[in-house]
Amino acid sequence: MTVSGAEAGPRFPGAGASGGQLQKLTIFYERGRNRPYGSVEALFNPSEISITRSAFWEQQQAVAQGGLVSAAVEQEFRSVAADTIALDLFFDTYERRPGGIIGPRPAGDVRSHTDRIAVLGSVNAELHRPPVCRLRWGAFDIFTGVLTGLSQRYTLFLPDGTPVRATLTCEFAQVTSAAHARARELHSSDVVKTRLVKRHDTLQSLAADEYGDPALWRPIALANGIVNPRGLRPGTMLTIPRLRP
Repeated sequence: MTVSGAEAGPRFPGAGASGGQLQKLTIFYERGRNRPYGSVEALFNPSEISITRSAFWEQQQAVAQGGLVSAAVEQEFRSVAADTIALDLFFDTYERRPGGIIGPRPAGDVRSHTDRIAVLGSVNAELHRPPVCRLRWGAFDIFTGVLTGLSQRYTLFLPDGTPVRATLTCEFAQVTSAAHARARELHSSDVVKTRLVKRHDTLQSLAADEYGDPALWRPIALANGIVNPRGLRPGTMLTIPRLRP
């Protein structure tokens, strides 16, 4: 999913400030246990925000009961990766004056702004890990996650070498919620899966692994048309059906 800042700004509830000025994207971050969140405000809003989600499947060659290799390829679900978000933040301390007046002037080091972003990818001394961040634009909560990637590009310098313009490419990974963890769980009995039969596997052992009860082998036999439960062949791809309540 890609969100264009120029198009999406007016659509966000509460995004318009008084006078029609677009509110700034703000990153709220943990500062420590039992402490209020800190915040970093972008000098310029990003022009685009990209959110990515990936699901991982593994190809398995299906084998029939007679030992013949099927031409069909089974896709076995493995996991859902955490969502990621990528955005560019632009910082300029050279052309901006208080009150929004534009014009060249001696300016402070732009790293006074960019370092506040960079530290979000470092270990917090109180938390013993990098802080969880919440990206918010006006009244719109864009994303909650941790900073996993940062690229800093300095593109304008004062005569003494002080950087005054920079672009930060930031990547955040979603913090796993309880619902997301359940979606990634492979051993849940309420989803349909496939299972490759290995040596010494039995329907009872598969039922114990998948359902936690060896006595529940009959749904597996029924779903796969197995008449003789002792005739399992290694290499056979079985469907593990969902257990209905």
